[in-house]
Amino acid sequence: MHLNFTPFSYTSEKTGQSYACLRVNFPYADTVLKTQLTGMGMRWATNEKYHYFIVPEGQQAAQWEAHLRAALAPPTAAPTAPPSLSPPAPSLPEAHSQLLSRYTQQLIVRRYSLKTAKNYESAFRLFLCHIAPRLPLEVGKADIIAWMESLILEKHISESYQNGIINAIKFYYEVVAEQPWQYYEIARPRRAFQNPKVLSKEEVRDMIRLTPNPKHRCLLMLAYGGGLRLSELLALRPKDLDKHRMCIYVLRGKGKKNREVPLPDRMLAEVQSYLAAAQPLAWLFEGETVGEPYSERSAQQVVKQAAARAGIQRPVSMHMLRHSYATHLLEGGVDIRYIQEMLGHNSIKTTERYTHIARSHRPASPLDDLDI
Repeated sequence: MHLNFTPFSYTSEKTGQSYACLRVNFPYADTVLKTQLTGMGMRWATNEKYHYFIVPEGQQAAQWEAHLRAALAPPTAAPTAPPSLSPPAPSLPEAHSQLLSRYTQQLIVRRYSLKTAKNYESAFRLFLCHIAPRLPLEVGKADIIAWMESLILEKHISESYQNGIINAIKFYYEVVAEQPWQYYEIARPRRAFQNPKVLSKEEVRDMIRLTPNPKHRCLLMLAYGGGLRLSELLALRPKDLDKHRMCIYVLRGKGKKNREVPLPDRMLAEVQSYLAAAQPLAWLFEGETVGEPYSERSAQQVVKQAAARAGIQRPVSMHMLRHSYATHLLEGGVDIRYIQEMLGHNSIKTTERYTHIARSHRPASPLDDLDI
């Protein structure tokens, strides 16, 4: 195994605390090894461009290197299977288990996001459990549709979960087994149309104004001022905010697309003050551990607490700030094509949802013309 560790020390400018670290070099093309190392705590130094481990307190660098090498050593009886992406589940027959490992490996090699990969693996495992002892290539299309209908009628699965299962099954047949493209026609309930839930400008203003924590204020201001998704917000690095071009670089957003979003003028001084005080190492918003990104749960909690301080009674989520950004732009007369680009929507139809709630697009009621 071509794996090299180099010990070094790091001192946080924020806390003054020193950390013993191990820099790690490995073949970048070895995605399975990279996934294993990441699962064991490997981090990425954004500015210096290298991978590293923080040595646990009370251990020497040499001890931690020996521990890592031992954990990565393959067992003598059988080769190491790709790491599981989903929680423990009922055991499968050996042939099905090997097939699931191949399936997982394809998800990793094709760089599916961790969340999507977990959902696919979980759904495909469910499918394998249902058809065992048969293998997928011994199952016909009619069998799959009958199973899906039983899940709908007996388990009352949601439409989104149903689509997820279909996508996971299609991934096996079309990608792993290299079978022809398949279409699974199943009658589905018509999804109810729901308008995006938005906040008024005054509500957003109060949420930001009444948030005393600088980090939380910047989080709210970027979520609303840039119309960012939660995952995009938490993936930002300090260098993704360009103060010279006044833009935010959103890298590998939904669908692994990159885009640029204007950095609001009002944010520049706020962000610079936050960065000077917090001095984040890798991510713009970090958790309690240096170099670790802020959790989605913590970010959502920031929004809920800000809404409570602003006296907003209805439930508020981070995504509502994105919806509010789009709606307020539309109400301000901004072209919908520009809004589509800023939000990173593939289809203009997705952006057109906001025309149903933008006040500038609503006709006046005839009641307002009556001299009552």
